[in-house]
Amino acid sequence: MICARRSAGFTLVEMLVAITLMALMGVVCWRGLAFVAAQRAGIEEETLELTRMMRAFAQIERDIAERLPDVAAPARSTAPELPLALVVLPVAEGAELEVLRALQEPSGASRIVPGGAVLLLPGVARLRIRVHAGGFWLEPGERGQPVRPFARASALEIALEDAKGGRYVKVVEL
Repeated sequence: MICARRSAGFTLVEMLVAITLMALMGVVCWRGLAFVAAQRAGIEEETLELTRMMRAFAQIERDIAERLPDVAAPARSTAPELPLALVVLPVAEGAELEVLRALQEPSGASRIVPGGAVLLLPGVARLRIRVHAGGFWLEPGERGQPVRPFARASALEIALEDAKGGRYVKVVEL
């Protein structure tokens, strides 16, 4: 009688199946890792953009808060509802905001400085400004709106729009 002796170990088919499963798991893990890395890059880009927008809004809000009071500002041709230190000028597809502030000289004297052209953000396509006066939101200088005579603006709505279609809005109290 001949006894077949089975040796301990794996057969070639078992080894091929194990290697195939390991390769398949490696591909799935690699694709998952590539997806996570791409998502992380997108989140970092959005976080950077939001940080820039928040800084731009903070700068605008600070400029408006530090504007000249009406008693110190010179008379300017502006919308009657706006403070004298603020002028909103319409441009091609948006608006331009000019704020008069006092600049402190080293000698201690101060002088009025009109705002020069300042680039808010490289990615901002347009700036839109609306004024809340007399209980209504209106475009500065726009007529035909039901505004009480001599109603002063109580707030500005500043909207920044980027080239991708994103819109960021902040309401600043006057």
